[in-house]
Amino acid sequence: MVLLRALTLVSVLLYAATATGSDLTDCDDRENAETDACTRPVEDVVPFTPGVNYTAKIRCYDCQYTQWEEIDKARQEVTVFGDVDMLFNVSLSHDNRSVLLNNQPFFPHLQTIPTPPKIWTPRVRPGFSYTNLSSALDCPERSCWTDARWKIHPRCTEWCYHVRLDRSSIDYLYTTKEIKYEAESASTEAQYWEFSVDAIGVSAMYPTDPTRGISNPSQKMLKVVVEGVQSGRQKYKGEKDMQAASSLFGPFGEEEKTYDYFIREVTLVDREYTFPSRKSLGFRQTISRFFGNDVWQEDDRRLVYIGDEWDIYGKEGTLRNMFGKFIHWSEWSLFWIIVFSVAGGHILLYGLYRLFYWAQAQRQLMKWNGMDGVWDNLRREREEEENRLLDGRYRDEPEDSEGSTPLRYTDDVDTMKPLPAKPLPDKPLPEVPLIDT
Repeated sequence: MVLLRALTLVSVLLYAATATGSDLTDCDDRENAETDACTRPVEDVVPFTPGVNYTAKIRCYDCQYTQWEEIDKARQEVTVFGDVDMLFNVSLSHDNRSVLLNNQPFFPHLQTIPTPPKIWTPRVRPGFSYTNLSSALDCPERSCWTDARWKIHPRCTEWCYHVRLDRSSIDYLYTTKEIKYEAESASTEAQYWEFSVDAIGVSAMYPTDPTRGISNPSQKMLKVVVEGVQSGRQKYKGEKDMQAASSLFGPFGEEEKTYDYFIREVTLVDREYTFPSRKSLGFRQTISRFFGNDVWQEDDRRLVYIGDEWDIYGKEGTLRNMFGKFIHWSEWSLFWIIVFSVAGGHILLYGLYRLFYWAQAQRQLMKWNGMDGVWDNLRREREEEENRLLDGRYRDEPEDSEGSTPLRYTDDVDTMKPLPAKPLPDKPLPEVPLIDT
């Protein structure tokens, strides 16, 4: 990553050198290294390819940077404060559908999910000349990070020890709006926009005051004017006649317009950010931040990016960041190991419990000498139980029966009692009442 950033910076400076017509091969020669053409600094704004690629540098007053110094007969990097120039590269993408700032897409859409793009700005000392650029291009290890012992290539001594470029991630203010462009070259069929980037801090550079030096009111900000012509190209015949399918979150038949962009102007203007004092969030601000409503301001036209307020998955204190941390929690593997271990332990204990009682039952069966003994015991136990229940007649009050021994069970049924020896006396019938007719 460090080498890639260094190569990006050198390519930017090479664009600047080519655009201004400087001959780098002449600046490599020691005799020509001190000429006016080689010692002059790189311009503030350099159009490498007008309309496509630009290079700009912004002065940072009394900012922190690193340089090599000899300490105890050894060269070491030390941190100092002074004026430095921050380098920016403004270019179009390959399909002309977006504008890039230091290889990050910034227009027409600045992505904020999960986080806004981080801008790494190469930094050089004021007066960085084409001779210095030649020494940078001559170095095969421009990152100066070869191994842990900091062994520098002989051809990189000038670059790494005297001219070495610094890199930093900046906080920034981003604004965008549609404008009326009144230049003579303006097209009536085109639309024009303007976006600005103001460096307002250096992330992970100053633990106590990230705005030191960079908050100077004399510092400029970058302004870019973009021209857009609605794209009319067709990938295949009849594409224009096809209507886009409707979505659940938009009106039927709405088509998103696409434009081919062209960079009209890249200039340095007075900055807009006023560096308000930071205050603790109130209840309403905390709720607004939790749902991510404070990322954009002024109807999605103004964004203040401060690196310390953002995490990997979103802004600190937002639901999106909390959910991202929950989903991508690094200890999920340990969590599932614990869960499955506990569940497996419970299953094992239940299995041991069932195994114990099964063994007890088998032990009882073994006392009956196999299945034949089991069936014999079952039959004997059943007969004994039946004999206890069916031995003797049933009676509600056993004490009223004759004798102390209960009567045994018999299948004989008592049908009726025997007739008496003497006949029953005749009883006169009642007289039949006479019925008057």
